[in-house]
Formats: sequence, C-alpha cells, structure tokens
Amino acid sequence: MSLKIEGIIEGAEKIRDKIAVELSGHTGLAGAVEEIQRAARAAQRISQSSRRLLSLGRLPAAFLGLALLFFLVWAYWNFFYTPRVTIAFPRGDYTEENRQHFRKSGIVFDPVESSTDAIEQVSIGKADLALIQAGIPINKTLNILQTPLSEVVLWMTRKGHDPTDPISVVLTNAENEGSHSVAKDFFRKWHLDHPVDFRYAWGKLGTLVEGSEVAESIPSEVDAIFVVVNVTDEANVAKVKFVLSQGFEFASPYIGAHRTHLRYPEEFRMPAGYIVQEPRIPDREILTYSVPNVLVARPGINSSTLASLAKLFESDTLKLQSKQFEFNATEASEAFQGVDAFLGILINIFLGFLALLGLEMWVYRKRFHELNSSVSLLSMLQSNKDILGVTDPTLLSENLQYLSHVSDLLSMISAINGYYTQENSSLLFNKQSEVIHERCDNLKLNIQLKILHAGIRLEPLGSTRETPPSDVGENKDLANPG
Repeated sequence: MSLKIEGIIEGAEKIRDKIAVELSGHTGLAGAVEEIQRAARAAQRISQSSRRLLSLGRLPAAFLGLALLFFLVWAYWNFFYTPRVTIAFPRGDYTEENRQHFRKSGIVFDPVESSTDAIEQVSIGKADLALIQAGIPINKTLNILQTPLSEVVLWMTRKGHDPTDPISVVLTNAENEGSHSVAKDFFRKWHLDHPVDFRYAWGKLGTLVEGSEVAESIPSEVDAIFVVVNVTDEANVAKVKFVLSQGFEFASPYIGAHRTHLRYPEEFRMPAGYIVQEPRIPDREILTYSVPNVLVARPGINSSTLASLAKLFESDTLKLQSKQFEFNATEASEAFQGVDAFLGILINIFLGFLALLGLEMWVYRKRFHELNSSVSLLSMLQSNKDILGVTDPTLLSENLQYLSHVSDLLSMISAINGYYTQENSSLLFNKQSEVIHERCDNLKLNIQLKILHAGIRLEPLGSTRETPPSDVGENKDLANPG
C-alpha cells in the first residue's frame, strides 16, 4: 500500500470549500489550507522529478553502487585477472630454449621477421610484449623489463691480427638486430677513426646438413666477427667452430668504463672450455660481456600480468631458508599498509555517499520547514478556540467545526511528510521528518481533548448554592448539658 498525493490534494480542496461555506469569516484558516495545498502540489512535482534517471534522489545510491563496482573491477583487473598475453618473437630468437619459459601460462606466440617488427607489433597494440635483445633502440613510451635470459658477446679476429691495424669489415648478424645494434654501440665507444663496413652473414654460417657442416668460406676481406648469441644453442656452436676453422680466434671486446654509459652489458669472464669442453673453446679465459634479453611491454599492461610473467622465470624448487618462516616486521608493515590503503578507499567511498545523502537532505530541508511552519500556524490558530466554559451554542458549534478542520489539516501535513519519505527512503534518516510527525500527533491529541471538553458543563463563578444545616451546635449542646 502506498500514499497517493492526488488524494491529499483533493481532500485539501474539499476542506477549503467547506471552510468557505461554514467558516467564511476565518481567513487565517483558509490561508493555512492554501499553504497545505501548495505543499502537496510541491510534493507531487518533486516526486515526479525524482523518478527521472538523473534525479538527485538517485544520486547517492548510484554513486555508492558505481564506486563499489568500479573499485571491485579495478581490484580484480589489477590483482587477480590475468588476460591472454601475446608475445612477439623475432624468428632468430624463436628457439625452443626461449619458448620453454613461457609455456606455464596461456601465452600466444607471434613470430615476426625481426626485432624491429616485434617492437612495432607492441607499439600498434597487436602484441602485448616483445622478447628482444638489449641494445636495440626502443621508443621511450614503451616499458622495458629485463629478464634473467642473456646472451654472450663473441668478438673474433683473424689470427695474428695486429691490434693497431684497422678493423674495416665486420661480419655480424641481421641488420639492425641485436648483434648489429650492440656492435655499433661498442665501436662508438672504441672511437674508431674510420667507418666500419658490416656484412650481415652470420645466419649463413655453419648450417648443419645431415650432421656435416656446409658453408661458404668467409670472405678474405672480413677482418673480424661480432655477434651476441646464445652459446648453448647447437646451431651457434657449429657456427663458432666454423669461424675458428677459418682462421679466426677469440679476442676481448673490452670497453672499460664506457660500459656504465651503455648500461645494459655486464662484464663476463668466459672461462676456457665454456662453449665446448673438448677441444676447449675458447682455449683461454676471455673477458667479454653478457647482454640480457628484455621484454618490451605496451603501456597500460596490468600488474597481475607482470607478476605472472615474473613467476615464469622463478625456480620451480624453492630453497629452504629460515627467513621464509621467521617473523618479518617489514613484510608485516607492508601488509598493514595495504590493508590501511584498502580500507581508506572504502571509507572515502562511504564518506562520499554520506556527503551526497546530506546534500539531498539539505535540498529537502526547505520543504520540511514549510510543513513545520504550517504546523506552527495551525497551532496558533487553534489556541484561542476553546470549548470548555463556552455557553453560547453557536460559538460552541463554530469552535468545534474549526478544531475538526484543524485536526484534518494536521493529518494532511503528516500525510505529505510521509509521502516524502515514501518516495525517497533516504529521508527516513532525517530527524526533521520525525519532528513533524510528533508535532502533528501531539497537536491532534490536544485538539481531541478540547473537543471532549464539550461534554463538560461548568457553572459560572460566584453563583450561590444552598448550604446543608450544620449539626455542630447541636453536638456542642449535647456535650455540655445545663
């Protein structure tokens, strides 16, 4: 069951018509009826506007629902959801050893021709990540994540090469790929006084065909070979053997303090027999560098995806360490800070909800004040309409009708107040609504008591009445005979 404001408006009009006929001289009561009619029509307009989708009454609940929904979606997206990830692989790095690290999760491989193509796939959003070698120029808008995977710089020169002789022709891997990019960085740090002619033929060397190595001889004009490769790959081992058989030997690509400017290479002392143990390749310890493989990530990739990628490179066997089981104040502090931040977000959402709720109540404040003022007006009007002691039948009948209409009007004010709370349940938390109900009930109770006074007959003050005879004197005479 629900209140209908139309019935209140019709009831107020009927009372106005009755007052115009029965109490035509009481303009104050007629004005009170007009105020109540305006209040009822205002409640009707507000009710109709509150049913609109973007009404103020829907704003607090909509804010709370959307804020909580957004918070839950954000938390799920950033901490729990792991989307399907696409990794662009240059074909030269699309090896079993590289792929095996990414098989623990649903990762899609996208083989491309070169590292430049892999970076392009990430830049245009067709791939989430690209696995490339450090040293290749990368757009600064992309994220770079270093992996534990690395490759070794191999610098090989002709046997008997005089270090003072210029290096003019260098054989390396594909143009603008990892080996070529790192070679250009190293040559810049060596400050060569002449340009270097690169030959991109490493991929053609040492091809295995039915167990035998078949390759064209290295051109005599090639002075050195500079590549960055994975020396555990059998194909690269075969190429190294072929190069050494062509009269080349290992040398140190030392760049000294310039390594810190390049940032990505790490010094590595390659021991004798590191690549092949019998015969030992190299035949002596060589100071060289390791270059890490990096993941180039698109902007906006979520933290849960990065955490999943980091786990791919963790060891499956955890070491038994005491610190894993001991109390760690730092971890406890970080956990409490996370809980505090989590609760802080929820508290701020709730405070925003309360603020909007308070704004809505502030908007309704004027309407409640109008109803409160109407109650005060009716209280003042009925205060001089007494019943007790009135002997004039005409005045008594007029006052009774007056009080009856006032009581009906108070019921209508209470109904309008209830209609507001019916249409907007958040107003139930407003004390003003309770105050209006209480004032109307108390005033109606006072009026009902006044109406009950009509059955009481009072005699005028100062009227004489017959006094019964007193037997005090007679008793006195009996107490004192004679």
